[in-house]
Amino acid sequence: MNYQMFKKKSRIILVPLVNLFVRLKVNPSILTVTGFLLNCLVAYIFSFGFFRWAAIVLILASIFDAVDGEVARKNKRVTAFGAFLDSTVDRYSEFVIFLGIFIYYIRVENPFFVFVTLFSLFGSCMVSYTRARAEGLGISCTVGLFDRTLRVTTIIIGALLGSFIFGYFLLLIACFSQFTSFQRIIYVRKKLKSNERRTNA
Repeated sequence: MNYQMFKKKSRIILVPLVNLFVRLKVNPSILTVTGFLLNCLVAYIFSFGFFRWAAIVLILASIFDAVDGEVARKNKRVTAFGAFLDSTVDRYSEFVIFLGIFIYYIRVENPFFVFVTLFSLFGSCMVSYTRARAEGLGISCTVGLFDRTLRVTTIIIGALLGSFIFGYFLLLIACFSQFTSFQRIIYVRKKLKSNERRTNA
């Protein structure tokens, strides 16, 4: 079973919650915003070094992030703006989480992991940007290992293990997010060259 298939199957767990929100006619945008507000709380908790509590709240926030799109589909409320809002809020959520971690490492005066946090944020932004730019060129680009789901999962696992080990999980994100960006650059280059050959044939 590949990673994408695993993600699809794991969403089955959330079906009862999705159905509950559908029956309650909850606006998907409310779920999106709720997820963001919870992620702001995650950042606040991280900034004070309560890593395990941050992980627990991040799990809850991730559930809201995961169900909003499915609720929109089942309620037949899928809109272009809703998709845009969801993607934009995801970027804000990721930024505030890293901001909370950054503040923590500033507070404990750990310059190495301050740098690692910034490098992780930079890599995460590039993973998202390469996909968005590829889609702007008409290319679906979901290749690469460290997408947002895996980055958040890595943060959760690292935080549950505690502040001592967490920084090394952050280092994984820093390295593999850059690797994923390069994977996507290479993939898009190949797709564009293939499209050019078909056009010129």
